[in-house]
Amino acid sequence: MNQSRSFFVGIAALGLLLFAHDAWAVRYAQRPLLWNRAAVSGYGGVGYPLGVFASDEVPGDGNHADNWPYDYAVEVEYFAGRTWSMGFSAAWTTYLDNDDPSLETNLNTYSGFFRVVVPSGTAIRPYFRAGMGGMQVEFERDGEFRVDAEYAFSFQAGVGLLWLPARWLGFNAQALYYYGSTEDAYIAEDASIVGFDTQYVALSAGLSLFFP
Repeated sequence: MNQSRSFFVGIAALGLLLFAHDAWAVRYAQRPLLWNRAAVSGYGGVGYPLGVFASDEVPGDGNHADNWPYDYAVEVEYFAGRTWSMGFSAAWTTYLDNDDPSLETNLNTYSGFFRVVVPSGTAIRPYFRAGMGGMQVEFERDGEFRVDAEYAFSFQAGVGLLWLPARWLGFNAQALYYYGSTEDAYIAEDASIVGFDTQYVALSAGLSLFFP
């Protein structure tokens, strides 16, 4: 009788031990680092013009060769998967015309994007991203006048590195190619068109805050 009682007591104790171990494992298991989390990011860097946007092949505005203007962006994204996210980006940059340095070409780009982070087993992870939306070209001369073109289709794609030194903090370094189909974008103020498609590369670094 005592042996039977001891046997059942031992089984019960073993069950409690296993349950406690599993409960401890669930409680202290590492939570997904990206999945089901949101991030707000800010970027700053430089841009470099490409194609007709950089040359003087087209008469008028659009001669921006050798410009390295400051480029900045604000983004919000949500990691719907363990390694990928969807988000919204707002980016701004200003180029100076080589023939007329007083003439500024402002680019405003608003787009949706997705980012795919490649698992690396380290705190630094490479990623790919692409998106599309709208780009607006604005011409401004020394603050005296400004004309705004209508928004035109834009596309962006690039690669980068994401470093996560803490669960709530991330640092980004990326290179993005921007293309805007702005050649025929209409400018209502003077009944004209932009006259060139917009292409440039943005090299930037950014800070991301993750929630929750």
